[in-house]
Amino acid sequence: MKKFLQQTFASFIGSLAGLFFFFALSAGGLFFFFMAVLMNSNTPQVDNQSVLVFNLNSQITDSTGDRPLTVVLGEESPDILSLRQITTAISRAAEDERITALFLDGSRGNINTGYGSLTEIRTALEKFKNSGKKIISYNVSLGEKDYFLTSLADEIYLNPLGTVEMNGLSSAQLFFADALEKYGIGVQVIRVGQYKSAVEPFTRNDFSPESQLQTEELLTNLWDIYTDKITESPVLTPSSINNIADNIGLLKAEEAQELELVDTLGYPDEVKDNLKIISNNENSDSVPTIDIGEYVAITNRKNTQNVKETIAILHIDGNIVDGMGRVGEVGGDRMAQEIEKIREDDNIKGVVVRINSPGGSAIASERIARELELTAQEKSIVISMGDVAASGGYWIATAGEKIFANESTITGSIGVFGLLFNLEDIADNIGINADVIKTNELADISNTFKTKTEQEINIYQSNVDQIYTLFLEKVAQSRSLSTSEVDEIAQGRVWLGSIAQEIGLVDEIGGLDSAIEYLNTVLELNEQYKIQEFPQRRNWESELLTALGGANFKASNLDKVALTNTIWNLNSELELVDIINKPNRIYTILPFKMNIK
Repeated sequence: MKKFLQQTFASFIGSLAGLFFFFALSAGGLFFFFMAVLMNSNTPQVDNQSVLVFNLNSQITDSTGDRPLTVVLGEESPDILSLRQITTAISRAAEDERITALFLDGSRGNINTGYGSLTEIRTALEKFKNSGKKIISYNVSLGEKDYFLTSLADEIYLNPLGTVEMNGLSSAQLFFADALEKYGIGVQVIRVGQYKSAVEPFTRNDFSPESQLQTEELLTNLWDIYTDKITESPVLTPSSINNIADNIGLLKAEEAQELELVDTLGYPDEVKDNLKIISNNENSDSVPTIDIGEYVAITNRKNTQNVKETIAILHIDGNIVDGMGRVGEVGGDRMAQEIEKIREDDNIKGVVVRINSPGGSAIASERIARELELTAQEKSIVISMGDVAASGGYWIATAGEKIFANESTITGSIGVFGLLFNLEDIADNIGINADVIKTNELADISNTFKTKTEQEINIYQSNVDQIYTLFLEKVAQSRSLSTSEVDEIAQGRVWLGSIAQEIGLVDEIGGLDSAIEYLNTVLELNEQYKIQEFPQRRNWESELLTALGGANFKASNLDKVALTNTIWNLNSELELVDIINKPNRIYTILPFKMNIK
């Protein structure tokens, strides 16, 4: 009986397993069948005589990492493209016989990214134009950033009811000293660096003379670069642009055409007719187009087949924080794990560290730099700076053998600070009393309900001084300078990439592509390599949980009314409090929130 039951049970289990296996195969087969059908029917193709389309309203990211929550949840969003996707697509299209022209489409809104990124896109557009192919642009309205790119177009269309903004650059800063005093929140500062003014929004009501000086110089230098670039044609001059900026600022469509900022006032259907002619499709009802995201995906599949040797791109993109970090932040622990993966992968021959960060935690910055230094013992490391690579971002850059930056990159800010809030007065105002029992005099040094004593401030200042000295030594060793020479150009001062090269903080002016090309030459890979980007994108579940855990989401380049825009700017300024409001923490971060408009 026992044997019978065993045989019956075994037979039952076998039948059940067989049924499960059958259904698994069937379901899997159906799944792959339908996937194949969908892929065959939906996979975009590059037709002959096609026009590559770049939607200027795209949300441009420096990396291909974590996606915004709106995208994870399927909410409508502008196209999301990484900077490298854009530059790679445009550069490949320049050599692709199937692509006849490039269309800069500003019909859905304006471009919104930093001037470092814009410079890299402009370089790719110049390569495309030098190939002999046409660039056509259309905008409902043109801002300075849009015009930085569209000024390269062979024909610039503007909506007849549109405008062109050409009024120079500005940077506004919110200051909270009076508000903090009003509500009884005390602030004590420890810092090294005459220009290290990240603390000023919490201690002043206006720019300090040092901040005003460096901001004015930075904006002036950037504006000079801008006007030189957009006036490379003989029609416009820097002098005429400055005259427009001083006296008109916002031009109506007719004024813009009269002053030769734009070529044609027209509508999308007229642009379409022109594109038909340029692409030799004048007898067709439509123009074959392909957008940048689709195009780069198709060409990637072709270019990475059967290639093992790899160049890694490590993205340091966001504020540098301790721990794993949230979406949009650079967590020191998470980044250390990613660097270890790179170090242990034998197929990865070299690393380009792409830095787009104003800095943050000194401890996290040093942890990342340390892991890169270990990796540099086995693999070549090159630094590429994006829109900003300052303070803690520059600390990390010292681990590279060569530093590339765009001429409009914001870098430097070699300085250190700590910011100590105390809630003694606000607690007293609302009837909260704090009492402490302690074994030693300094046991409550981190107590936020009392003003720090002179002895306690001196202790904190000693730590800041020590980290600043270490910062100087790291830069001096990396740049082959003495610490006194570094100290002269440090002090928390911010520099544009073009000036940073002159004073020895940067080796070469160039973007991410230049850094990759240099590394390829050093490694002698002869173009037979593939690119792998780190950190790799987290799955949607972890993104959602991380986001719900408190991530701050920035307003994308969706149009915002003035009041909403002000609120977003206020939120952006207050992010700094969230980043630095931790006891016993010392920070290396950009001395002000640089919002250039």
